[in-house]
Amino acid sequence: MPFSTFYSPQNFFTKLLVGTVFFFILAGCQSKSTLFECLDATKTGIDFENRLTETEKDNILAYEYFYNGGGVAVADFNNDQRPDVYLTGNQVSNKLYLNKNGLTFEDVTAQAGVAGRTDGWKTGVTVADVNADGWLDIYVCYSGNVPAQQRKNQLFINNGVQGNGQESLVIGEGAVGKIENSKLKTQNSKLEQVPTFTEQAEAYGLADAGYSTQALFFDYDTDGDLDLFVLNHNLRDYQRKEAAYLKKEFDPNAGDRLYRNETPSGGVENSSVFTDVTASTGILSNALGFGLGVAVGDLNNDNLPDLYVCNDYVEEDYCYLNNGNGTFTESGKQLMGHFSYSTMGVDIADVNNDALPDIFTTDMLPETNARQKRLGWPDNWNVQQSMLKNGFHWQNMRNMLQINLSPHRKSPQTPERGLNKKASFGGLGAFAEIGQLAGVAATDWSWAGLLADFDNDGFKDLFVSNGFVRDYTDLDFVKYYADEQQKTTNSQTKKALLDHLKQMPATPTHHFAFKNNGDLTFDNKVKEWGFEKNTVACGAAYADFDNDGDLDLITNNTNEPACLYRNNQQAQNPHNYLKIKLNGGVQNRFGLGAKVYLYAGEQVQYQEFMPTRGFQSCMYDNLHFGMANTKTIDSVRVVWPDAKTQTLRNIAPNQLLTFRHADAPDALIPARQPAPWFSVSNNLIFAHHENPSVDFNRQILLPYLYSYGGPRLIKGDVNADQLEDLYIGGASGQAGQLFLQTKNQQFVASSQPDFETDKMAEDRDAAFFDADRDGDLDLYVLSGGYEFVDQFAPLLQDRLYLNDGKGHFARSMAALPALTTNKSCVQPFDNEQDGDLDLFVGGSVQPGNFPFADNSYLLKNDGKGHFSVAAQWSLGLVTDAAVADLNADKWAEIVVVAEWQPLQILTNKKGTLAPIRQENSAGWYNRIAAADLDNDGDLDFVTGNVGQNIPFKPTTEQPLTLYYDDFDHNGRVEPFVSYFVQNEEVPLAGRDEALEQWAALRKVFTDYQKYGKATMADVLGQEMTQTTPKLTITETRTGVWWNEKGTLNFKPLPIMAQAAPVFGIAISDFDNDGKLDILLAGNQSKFRIRIGKTDANAGVLLRGTGNQNFVQVPQNEAGLWLKGDVRDAVRVGNQLIFSTNDGPVQTYRMNERVVNQKQ
Repeated sequence: MPFSTFYSPQNFFTKLLVGTVFFFILAGCQSKSTLFECLDATKTGIDFENRLTETEKDNILAYEYFYNGGGVAVADFNNDQRPDVYLTGNQVSNKLYLNKNGLTFEDVTAQAGVAGRTDGWKTGVTVADVNADGWLDIYVCYSGNVPAQQRKNQLFINNGVQGNGQESLVIGEGAVGKIENSKLKTQNSKLEQVPTFTEQAEAYGLADAGYSTQALFFDYDTDGDLDLFVLNHNLRDYQRKEAAYLKKEFDPNAGDRLYRNETPSGGVENSSVFTDVTASTGILSNALGFGLGVAVGDLNNDNLPDLYVCNDYVEEDYCYLNNGNGTFTESGKQLMGHFSYSTMGVDIADVNNDALPDIFTTDMLPETNARQKRLGWPDNWNVQQSMLKNGFHWQNMRNMLQINLSPHRKSPQTPERGLNKKASFGGLGAFAEIGQLAGVAATDWSWAGLLADFDNDGFKDLFVSNGFVRDYTDLDFVKYYADEQQKTTNSQTKKALLDHLKQMPATPTHHFAFKNNGDLTFDNKVKEWGFEKNTVACGAAYADFDNDGDLDLITNNTNEPACLYRNNQQAQNPHNYLKIKLNGGVQNRFGLGAKVYLYAGEQVQYQEFMPTRGFQSCMYDNLHFGMANTKTIDSVRVVWPDAKTQTLRNIAPNQLLTFRHADAPDALIPARQPAPWFSVSNNLIFAHHENPSVDFNRQILLPYLYSYGGPRLIKGDVNADQLEDLYIGGASGQAGQLFLQTKNQQFVASSQPDFETDKMAEDRDAAFFDADRDGDLDLYVLSGGYEFVDQFAPLLQDRLYLNDGKGHFARSMAALPALTTNKSCVQPFDNEQDGDLDLFVGGSVQPGNFPFADNSYLLKNDGKGHFSVAAQWSLGLVTDAAVADLNADKWAEIVVVAEWQPLQILTNKKGTLAPIRQENSAGWYNRIAAADLDNDGDLDFVTGNVGQNIPFKPTTEQPLTLYYDDFDHNGRVEPFVSYFVQNEEVPLAGRDEALEQWAALRKVFTDYQKYGKATMADVLGQEMTQTTPKLTITETRTGVWWNEKGTLNFKPLPIMAQAAPVFGIAISDFDNDGKLDILLAGNQSKFRIRIGKTDANAGVLLRGTGNQNFVQVPQNEAGLWLKGDVRDAVRVGNQLIFSTNDGPVQTYRMNERVVNQKQ
C-alpha cells in the first residue's frame, strides 16, 4: 500500500469512525454479557435513595433495626398494564414511580399523595385492592424507637385516574384462556394520567401502632374478601430463661396482629371495615415477636392459605396451618426439624417442580471464612440445649431451604376445601431442610430471598439481597463495646455512642444469585449474573418491567440510589415463557390466592398468587413461567380460592394468558388417591432412653456426641414358631428388649431376667446366631459407649446369651474373652469353614480419646460356644461391617466401613484375614448392607454415609481433614478439623472453641479478625500440617458399591439419599416387581452447632428400575413420615420397623400394590 494512501485523511478518519463505532458496539455487548445489568438512575428515572442519618438519638445502638432498610412494591397502580414502583424510606419520604415505557419511570409521588409521614420510621410495604374497586391500594408499615402516634401504619386508597373512573377494570378481561400478545403495542413514552391516593388507615381500622415490619393481605377465612396480617417486632432482646416466661404473654406493640375484613357479603360500596381478631384465631402475639419476614402459601395442599412468620433472636419461626374455621394452629415444631436463628426474609415457592410450595428463609451466615469467624454465633452446645429446655426449637445461623414433603396430588384436581366439610386430603406432612445440600445456606447478612425463574429454563432460581451498613455483630466490636460500656458514665453516654459507632466496622458485601439446576442443587452465579458489586440493599422485587419476556429486578438500596436490574436473558439466549393474568371475584378482583399449575411433557410448574414475599416487599405482577425450549404447553390449570377450577390445553408459549373467575365452573370433588406403599401400624411399643451426656465437655472439638448410639434391630426366629422375632438394644440403664411375633403380626415383649441384670451396659449392636451348635439362635450383645471410662470400663464387656430353644435366654459368663474396649458392630460368619460361626467385632472410638480407636477383633468359636481372640487389627473408627464372598472362592470376606477411613476389605485366604483398602473412598460411613441388587449372582453393597447436607463438600483435591495430636502437651489429644472454603484450608472451630482447646493460641490470635484470616497452616504451623497425624474424608455420599467380578465400583444414590446421614438400610422387593428396592433412614441431631442438625430424611424409598438405577418414590406415595435420629431399619414379614435413638420405635405395614411391569 502506498505511503500516501495509507495516511490519507479520508482513510484515517474513516477508519477512526469505524473503530470508534466498533468499540462502542463491543462495549455495549460487554455491558450485556451478564444476565443482569444495573441501570443508571439517570436513565431509569428512579432516583430514590434510602439515606440514613445517624445521630445521638437515631442509630443502631439505640434501635437495633436501624439498618434493616426499606421495602419495594411493584404493581400496576394506574391500570395501564405496566408495572410501577413504590419505595419506602426509613427517614426520607416514600416515592412512587410510574412506568412510562418499560425501563423509564417518572416520579409522581407529590401528585399521587403517597410520600408518607416523615416523623416515623417507615419499613415494609404491601399492595392489595383493599376496597375491591379494581385499583390497587398501598399499605405502609411504621416502626422505630418513636412514640406510638408516629408508628401508626398508613393505608393509601387508590382513587384511580381522574376522568378514567372504573374503565381500567376491564383491561385484559375476556373469556377463560384469552391469549394476549405479551409484546404490548408500542406505548407512548408520555406518561398517562397519574392515580391519586387518600390515606384512610384509621377509617378502615388498620392504623396499627405496633412496631411493624411488614403486612400482607390474604383471605384467611375464605369468605371472598381480603384480610390483613401485620408483622410486628419488639425493641429489646430477652435472655433465654426470661424469654421462656413471655411465650404466652400478650404484647400490644411487639405481637403480630390479624385483622378480619368485615365487608358485607353483598360487596363494597365506600369502604371496608377491619376488626382485630388476633386473640380468637390462634395467632401468637407475645413480647418475643421479633417478626422480620412473612409469606403465605397453601403449605399442606388443602386449599387454605397458611402463614409462615420469620422471627429474629431466640423465638423460633411460626408456621400457622389454617384450620378452615377461621383459626390457625401454630405447627412449626411439628413440620420442621429446625429453623434459621435470625430469620429475616422468606419466600414460598415450588423449587423442585413437584407442585408443592417449598420455603426459603434468610439468615446471616457469611460465605467467606474470615467473616464466618468474625460474625458467626458461638458453637455452644449447652446454650442450644438451654434453648430447647426453655421451650424453644432447634435453630442454626444459616439460610434454610425447607422442601415440602406433605401429602399431595401429582396431577392436582380441585381440593375439597370447605365445600362439604369432609376432612381435607392434605395432611400435616413434613418439610426436609436441605439448604447446605442445595448450596444456598451461606449468603452473609441476607434480606430478601426471592425464588423466580430468572433465566426462563423452567426452574425457579434464587436472588438474595444483601448487606448491612455496619457489622453490628462483629465479635471484636461486641467485646470492645461491652468493655467500653463498663467505663462510660451517664454524662458521657451521648458522646460515647457516636464514638462507638465510628469504631463499628463496615464490610461491603454483594448480592447473591443462584441458578436452579433442577435437581435440588443450585450454582452460585454472582459473577455471571452481574452481582459482584458491593452494596447494601434490603427490600427487593421482580417484574418484567420492559415486557420482553424475562424478569427484571429492583432493589431498595441503603445510602445509595435504588437499582433497577435489567434482565438480558431474552436478548442473550431467548427462552420461551408464559404469563398468567388473573381476574378474580367481586371482592378479590386480582385473584389473590389463586393457584396455577402448568404442565408440559413430564414437567409440572406451580405458582400461587401471593404477592407479598422476600423482605418488606411486594410484587403484584402477572405470574411468570419460564419454558426453556418447550414449544407447546399441554395444559394450564387454575384453582381459585373458592376451589373453582379452570383448564386450558395445547397452549403456545410467549403469550399472556388471562383467566376470569366469572367463567370458572363449579368446584370438582377430588379423585380418591391410591394407598401409599406403607402405612403406620403401631404394632410394637418400645422407646429408647439415653442417659444425657455432653461429650463436648470432655473434648470440645468433637464433630458430634459419641455417647448417643443405637439402638440396633436384630431379627430371628428364637422360639421355632416359624415367625421372626425382634431384639432391640437398650441404652445404659435400660435393658435390651426381646419381642416375640404373634400370628397376627403383633409383637409382644418377652421377659428376660438376665437382660435386666445387665442393663447398665449399653447395647451398640447384637446378633442372633447358633453359637453352641444346638440348633437354636443364641444372642450376642455388643457393649459400647464413649462415656464409659476409668471405673466404668467393665461395662464395655460384651455378653453372650444362650437360648434354651424356647426363646428363654441365659448369659454364658465364661463364653467370651475379657475385652473392655469400645465396640460398634458384630458379624457372625464361618471364617475357617469348620462348621461353626466365628465373630467379627468392630472397634470404635476410645472413650474420651477421639479420634483414637480401639482395635477390631476376630473371635474364634471352639464349636461349643466359647470364643477367643484369633486376630486383631487397627481399622479406625469402625461403624459397621458386612459379610460376603467377593471373589467367589467360597471363603467369606468382611467389608468394613468406618468414619475417616476408606472402605476396607478383610480378604480371606483360607481362614486368614488381611485388610486391604479401597482407593479414593475415605468417608464418614455409618452403615453397610449387602444384597444382589443387579441380580448377577454376587453381593453388592449399600453404604450409608454422612451425606452432603453439611457445611463442607470434600473432594480428593480438597479433603475434609482431621489433625490430631497433643498440641499443648497436657497429656490429652486435641482434634482439629479443617475444610476448604474458597480454595483455602481453614479450621472448622471458631476462635472461642480453638482457644479453649489449646490455650497457647491466645497469644497468636488476639482477636477474631486475626483468627478469621488464619489458614490451617497458620493455626498449626506449616510444618505441623505436614508432620501431624491426620485422617481425611473425600467422599460423603451414600451410594452403592457395585460388585463386578470382585471389583467394587461406587455410584451415588439419588439426591435425597444425601440429605442426611444414613444409619438404617432395608433392602427388599417392596413392590413385588422382581427388582430390589432400597429404603434409607437416618438423621443426626448431635452434630456440633457449627455443622448443624441434619434431619431431612423422613424415610427415603428408592425403587429399583433395573440397570443399576434407582428412582425416589415421592414421600406421599411412599407413606413414610419418620421423625428423629433413626438408627436402624428392618423388614419383618410385611412390617417395617425403625429404631430411634432416644425415642420411640416407629412401625409401618406394607400395603398391597398393583405393580405395572412396564414402569
